[in-house]
Amino acid sequence: MFRSFLTILTALVSTLILAPFVIAIALVNSHAPLVDWLIRLWGGLLVGASGIDLSAEGVEKLDPSKRYVLVPNHSSYLDIPCLLTALDTQPIRFMAKASLFKIPILGWGMLAAGFIPIDRKRTSKGKASFDLAAKRIRGGNTIVIFPEGSRARERAMKPFKHGAFLLAMKSGLPLVPVAIRGTFDALPASTLRIRRGPVTIVVGDPVDVSELSVKQKDELVQSTRTAILAMLEPESAPQPGDETQRMQNAER
Repeated sequence: MFRSFLTILTALVSTLILAPFVIAIALVNSHAPLVDWLIRLWGGLLVGASGIDLSAEGVEKLDPSKRYVLVPNHSSYLDIPCLLTALDTQPIRFMAKASLFKIPILGWGMLAAGFIPIDRKRTSKGKASFDLAAKRIRGGNTIVIFPEGSRARERAMKPFKHGAFLLAMKSGLPLVPVAIRGTFDALPASTLRIRRGPVTIVVGDPVDVSELSVKQKDELVQSTRTAILAMLEPESAPQPGDETQRMQNAER
């Protein structure tokens, strides 16, 4: 449990120290490079404290001069700091549950830096969140949305929601499937006990969605899901038949 205690302590202390700087700088310019550097520093400190051996594949597919909508699988609290640290060529902002923004200092820093609250229980506020995300993209941020909505509590991915894909279509920016390997083993949703080990962020090929119609969103969702499954380790990814059965069960 020492590793877990160290990571939690690092998260608290780094947030208390870094968030006020983020807020102060963001009040002048939320797109300032120093804001991105501080966000990545926060992520890197958590990755270091957790003992994760982090690596990345395919980062060169992300042009530093371009912006994207990134859609990764999600199974751990460690996903966010790992993504921030590994994808350091992009000014990343996340869509996150609204309750996080109510946490003093952390929530204020997230809001000032341009992270986007989403209230999944209220449709009207959810639409406003995606409008804000489109605005953030136009302002120069790459947006990360977990299409599963929340952390998966088992190794198999949960069914995907359509929001991320509609946002990519609305913004006209490339949609990029991203696979996160290893965080489920390091810190699954069922525990707070962190286990040291390797984590790999795998970036897939950007998909041009600018010419796609809303009617094609289901096809886009399925092809993206298939791409993420292909990038996950064979032992971590369910077999195609298992995946189809899982989605059918979820729809019942």
